[in-house]
Amino acid sequence: AVVAKNTAMRQREMLEAEDLLREETDAFVTWRESLSAIPTINQLQERANAFREEELKRCTRKLSGANLSEKELEAVERLSRGIVNKLLHGPMAHLRKTESVEGKQATLKEL
Repeated sequence: AVVAKNTAMRQREMLEAEDLLREETDAFVTWRESLSAIPTINQLQERANAFREEELKRCTRKLSGANLSEKELEAVERLSRGIVNKLLHGPMAHLRKTESVEGKQATLKEL
């Protein structure tokens, strides 16, 4: 009776371990697939940053007569980075969730 009870308990624990292993494997596969989004995300960030820098230069030239201090110019720079980061957050999260490479490329073209 003791042996049968221990065998049944080990059987249950084995099934729980298999379930846990399946869950962790699925999580790992999902994480690994999300890595394929990194080049696309980097491309998107570089493109957005190029636009930000271009607009910042244009704005800085217009504000040159306003005699802004270095601290104020740095604040404008931080503001522009913050806006770009907030705008990119949603699309980048979407790219990380998109499963296929074709889906990631289609998303990037839409942006």
